[in-house]
Amino acid sequence: MTKKRGIFYTTAAIALTIVIIVTYSAYSTYRLSDKMDVIQTRIETVNFFLKDVERDINNGAYIAGFRTLLSFNQFIANNGTFIDNINERFKESFLNGTIKQQPLGLMKDSTFTDWANKISTEANKVDIKFNFTVNEVKINHTDPWSVTVGLNLSLDIRDKRNTSYWIRDRYLTQSISIIGFEDPLYIINSKGRVTNTIVKSNITQFVISGKVDNLLIHANNSWYIAHNDSPSFLMRFEGNLGNSTYGIESLVNLDEFQQQGLTLKDRSVVDYIYFGTKSTTNFRINNTPEWFKIDQGHLKFYQVENITI
Repeated sequence: MTKKRGIFYTTAAIALTIVIIVTYSAYSTYRLSDKMDVIQTRIETVNFFLKDVERDINNGAYIAGFRTLLSFNQFIANNGTFIDNINERFKESFLNGTIKQQPLGLMKDSTFTDWANKISTEANKVDIKFNFTVNEVKINHTDPWSVTVGLNLSLDIRDKRNTSYWIRDRYLTQSISIIGFEDPLYIINSKGRVTNTIVKSNITQFVISGKVDNLLIHANNSWYIAHNDSPSFLMRFEGNLGNSTYGIESLVNLDEFQQQGLTLKDRSVVDYIYFGTKSTTNFRINNTPEWFKIDQGHLKFYQVENITI
């Protein structure tokens, strides 16, 4: 009888031990699985956040870049001076909202740094740390009618619980159309009295059968055409009247200058020549106002070789 009881207790003890082991193992597996689910969720959260940030970077760059160009014209109008170094001042305004430490009203809450700070605030709400470093900011032309902002960034995005992190370098370009911006050359050379908005001309035939109607429409509106003897939009901010592959030019409507009490110069009405000091041989054109002259280098382009006076 004693042996039977001993066998019974031994068997019961073994069974209980097995139950405990199985139960603990299942509990541990459940806890590990639960923990893995939490980690997976955090990883996915950070990953989704990163994708949102990368999509939003382009928006932030566009807004800051667009408002910086607007601010350049405002700065030029207020100070009566050109921008001394387009890339350096663009970077300063783009990141800090200033030119030579002078605050720009249009950049308030609109710099790229402001954008990044807003992203960081949103990140904190979901326990994510967001840090960025701007390694380089550049602006240049890729065609006559737009500028491109080039941005080299280092992104550091990580979960506050240290479950996951991403460290990534990113280079992006954002295009901004120049259509609708004011031409800095007009602002300075008219003492702020005449402004000219950049509008791309749809006229290609300026003279038809000797008639200059299209030429006068183009000139009276001071619309722009692409021309590689002319300065680009960005060069105009610096007052640089040299030539560029991405050059644009207009014909200055001197009626507007005269109406503003500005003394007219006896020069070609091609804008960068009229506003400059380059010596040119100029010609009056038949059936145009007395002040309307085109330099020899542009006669063929504006199709007026055979109707000079």
